[in-house]
Order: sequence, then structure tokens, then C-alpha cells
Amino acid sequence: MYSQIIKNALLIDGSGSPERHCDIAIQDDKIVAIADKIETSSHEFIDAKGKIVAPGFIDTQNHSDSYWQLFDNPSLNSMIAQGYTTVFTGQCGASLAPLLSQEALLSLQKWHNLEGTNINWQTFGEFAGAMSERRFGCNIASFVGYSTLRRGLKGDNTEPITNEELKALKQALHNAIDQGAFGLSTGLAYSHEVRTSDLELYELAEVLKATNTSMSIHLRDEGESVVESVREAIAIAQRAEIPIKISHLKICGSKNWRMTSEVLAELDNAWHQGVRIHYDAYPYTSIWQVLYKYLPTWAIQGGRHVMLNHLHNPTQRNKILSYLNEHGDIKNLIIASTSAGLHVTGKSIGKLAADMEVSSEEALLNIVENGGSEISVFDNCLDEGSVAELTNHPLSFIATDGAGFPLKSQRDKLVHPRCFGTAPKFLRGVIDSGKISLPEAIRKLTSAPAAAMGLSNRGTIKAGNFADLVLFDPQTIRDRATTSNPYQYAEGIEAVWVNGKIAVRNGRPVEILAGKFIRKNT
Repeated sequence: MYSQIIKNALLIDGSGSPERHCDIAIQDDKIVAIADKIETSSHEFIDAKGKIVAPGFIDTQNHSDSYWQLFDNPSLNSMIAQGYTTVFTGQCGASLAPLLSQEALLSLQKWHNLEGTNINWQTFGEFAGAMSERRFGCNIASFVGYSTLRRGLKGDNTEPITNEELKALKQALHNAIDQGAFGLSTGLAYSHEVRTSDLELYELAEVLKATNTSMSIHLRDEGESVVESVREAIAIAQRAEIPIKISHLKICGSKNWRMTSEVLAELDNAWHQGVRIHYDAYPYTSIWQVLYKYLPTWAIQGGRHVMLNHLHNPTQRNKILSYLNEHGDIKNLIIASTSAGLHVTGKSIGKLAADMEVSSEEALLNIVENGGSEISVFDNCLDEGSVAELTNHPLSFIATDGAGFPLKSQRDKLVHPRCFGTAPKFLRGVIDSGKISLPEAIRKLTSAPAAAMGLSNRGTIKAGNFADLVLFDPQTIRDRATTSNPYQYAEGIEAVWVNGKIAVRNGRPVEILAGKFIRKNT
């Protein structure tokens, strides 16, 4: 007798192969049989007639750790409700381990207020052990953040790494990978990595090559220098002979949208030359990022304390204001959240500037000064056509760049709608446009990221793999979340299985935590 049998499924197995009708049997946490008809008895039968069964989606770019949702909301409701059954955390240079000193966790403060945080681990192995004792709504894997490593060693000092320091960082990275980390992530646009040299990255990549792991790169620039930034990522992958994933690839700013074809041409050429490079993207035209990134690079180097000193110096403040005047329109930025309890959530910089009777540039600096360490904004700076090209391209994965939040609205905090609707929005677009096939779209959500990230026994539906599955209706699947009302589950996701347990029924998460922490090579 099987645990469950899914009857009359239209199976899309994740490999890119055409769909087919079949039954699927689950025993405990594994898929044990796939056949045209399975007549064996079962504890539960699920009729999937008219619906598609696909592998559980894999999110290669997730911040449920840095937004602290692993602890505040381990159900990760908005992830499983849209079909993601495994998420990769430790992204954009920030991870929860290893902690080489008390300063290491400061790399997270741009996303979450760390006041009162209680940590009972230092090494990645200790962190993995602590996480393995917990259960989550979906499976969790983690990279090591380079800013976390670097700040753990050097604090807020952004001076170049010495040879001895580099040796220590390489050893710490190697230890973390031995203890289950999937690779290294960088956040080259953030204040403590903007001065990271290619030499540092090449040296760290040696560890990744030796351990058969990968690098996840947040580009130095996603605007006017995006092509050069992509070339840097390609050069690292080529020289170090390692797989690289570019995080949340996008082209910001209307004057730069024309570069989309050039970026994709660079990636295509590299791939055809044998470079192992992919990227993830999300199907939205707005971005969600920290407010200080709109300041010039020199003003944010060294961390928040140094940045505030610049803002309090009249000469430096005027230089920053001049920079803001010359670099784009900021009045339409929408405040998503602050950590200082300011009553500005959902308001535009332009509206706040009018209320303050100052310029939009001055209002932005006032919010940076008084909003606390975590201030995020929405910026509608992407082109719909460019986004479609990026998400449909063969080298892309579809990732949220979000976190798992509960449905209950938080009055003082808006989250990006991609936290609730990324996969359904992408699938709706594929079904309606026909630009790529549905099996190819599912492959980009499942087997392709699993292979690139080194994830075993997930990403395809076959006997012996873990029973991470999504049942959805291709007629009704769509996202519902918006920037003004993001706390809305998608439609059309009928059921989700995590390690053989039904975690979503009738489109809503149930009270079960079946996800576990996954270590590399386990």
C-alpha cells in the first residue's frame, strides 16, 4: 500500500520532455512509481484530471534568511503557496554563517533590524546543525556570503585584503563547504564589496573549483555598466573554470534597456565557448532594493556609520545631492519599509518631499538618515519587453529574489509581489504568449536550477527522487499580489507536496512543516 497516489495527472517531469498522462505513487518522502495506470491500494488518492503535475519549483535566489523569516515565519507561506519547494539562501554576499566575529552578521542589517537577535552558532556546521533540528515550509539550502566572511574578518574596514587575510578567508570558505554550504555568493554592488578586486574573486574561486561548487554573483552594476559587469562574471567563470549564476539579472533605467540584447549576446557567446554560466530573473518591472544604493559608491563605502558622517558634513552632503540630481528621477520611488518606525510606508519620495517642503533629493537623504539600518523601496525601472526576453532565455532560471512571508498584512512593511507571485506570473505569461513551451518553462523552474546548483534527487519527477511536487491548473494559474497589496496568494496552485507531505491544499498552505535543511552532497 502506497502513502498516496496521484491519479490522471498530466505530467510535466521537469526534463523539458513533452507532457504525458500517468499516475504517480508516493511512499513516505519519495516518488516510487510512475505508470499509465497504478491500481495498487493507497492511503490517499488525489484526482489530478485536467491539471498538471510538475516537480516542486526551485528558487535559486531567496532571502528568507536575511529577512529573518526562517525564524519569524518558518512556514514560509508565500513560497510554498506559489509552488517553491526548495530555496537557496545566503545570497548577495550575506549569509547566516560562518560568523568569524560579531561583526559578520552586520551584512544582513540592510534587510532586517538585528536588534535583540540571538545566535547560537559560529561555524557553518554549527549553523547547519541548528537548522537541521528545525522544520520549514519548504527545503532550505545555503550559500556562504562573501560580505559575511569579509566583515567577520575585517569589520567595517573596506581596505584591500592582505595575503594572510585572503588565506584565512579561503580556509573559512573551504570549511563551510565541507560542512554543507553550496558555494559562495557575492554582493558586489553593496558597500562592503564594492572594492572587491577580481584577484580576490579568482582566489576564492579556486576553493569552489576544488570543491565542485559554484558562485552566485550580484553584479557590480545593473544600469549603464551592466555589460561590463556581465563580462566580469563571465571572465571569472572562464578563468576559474567554475559554474556561475548571476543573481536577479535585469537592466535598470530606460536609457539602458537597449543593452538587453548585448547582455544576452555576451552570455550566449560565453555559453557556446564552454563557460558554465546561468542567471536568474523575475517577471516584474519593478525592483525592490535598499535605499542607500541610490547614493554614489564613495559615499557608502565603509558602512552606515561612514555614510552618515558624509551626510552630516555640508560639503559632502552637497556633493551627494549633486550626484542625485544628475542620476535619474527618484521622485517616484515608493518606500516599502523602514526599521525606525517612520510613517512613510507606501508613499513616494516626491510626496514626502512635498510634505517636507524640500527637493526629492533632500527628502531621500532625510529618510536615509532617519529611517534606520533597513530602508527599502520599490522602483519601477525595468522594461516589460526586456524582462520577457530575460525570463524566456534558455540560460535563465525563474527566482523570486524574495522571502517567505505570511498572508497576514503588515501595516508597517510592504514586500515585493514577487514574494507571492513569481512562478504563477511567469507561467501565466508563458501560457498566454506561447513564446516558449510549457515543458521548457517548467524545466527553468526545476531541473535546470537543480543541476546548476548541485542539488541531488530533486528537480525532476522520477522514481527514487524526493516527492516535491506541484499540482496546478493551466487555465486559472495567475498571480494576484501587487506592490500596494502584496499579501495575496496566487490562483491556480491546487496542491504542493514537500518531501511527500501535502503542504498546500486548494491553494492554501496547511499547518505542516515538511521542509528540511539540505547540506551539499547529502
